[in-house]
Amino acid sequence: MREKLKVCIIYDTKRGSTERIVEWMKEGLMGAGISADLKKVDRVDNFDYDFFIIGSPIYWEKPLKSVVNFLSENKDKFKGKKVAIFVVCLAKLFGHFTERHVKNHYLKPLEEKVSGSLIKSGVFKGWLKKPSYSEKKNVIKWIREMVQERKRLSQ
Repeated sequence: MREKLKVCIIYDTKRGSTERIVEWMKEGLMGAGISADLKKVDRVDNFDYDFFIIGSPIYWEKPLKSVVNFLSENKDKFKGKKVAIFVVCLAKLFGHFTERHVKNHYLKPLEEKVSGSLIKSGVFKGWLKKPSYSEKKNVIKWIREMVQERKRLSQ
C-alpha cells in the first residue's frame, strides 16, 4: 500500500553526481511505496509537501550558494514541515578523519536554515568521472532510515 506522503527532493548540481544521488533517493522511496518529486532549487514553485529532502554538492569547501540562498529565502516555508539535509562530497573518501570538518563546514550551514524542522542529515561520497554505484546502497539505506524516523516522529 502506498503511503500518502508528499515528498519533494530539492537539490542543485554542477557535474551530475548529486542529480544521480537524488534519483537513487527517489528509487529508494519508491521501494518503500512513497513517490517523490525531484526539483532543482531554481524550479521549486510549490511548498505543498509533507516532507522535504534538500541537498547540495560541496565545491570550494562549501555547499552551493544556490542551495544556501534557497534555504535562506524560504526559511519560513519550512516551518511545520519535516526536512532532511544531505551533502555530496569527496571528503567521505577519507573516512572518519573528516567527520567533524564535514559536520561543521558542509552540513551546519544548511542545517541552521531549517533547525526546527530537521529530522536527519546525511553525507554521500561524490565522484568526478564515473558514478560510484557502491554509494547507491548507502543512499537507499539512508533514505529508508529517514522514512522510518519520519514515521516515528509523526506518531
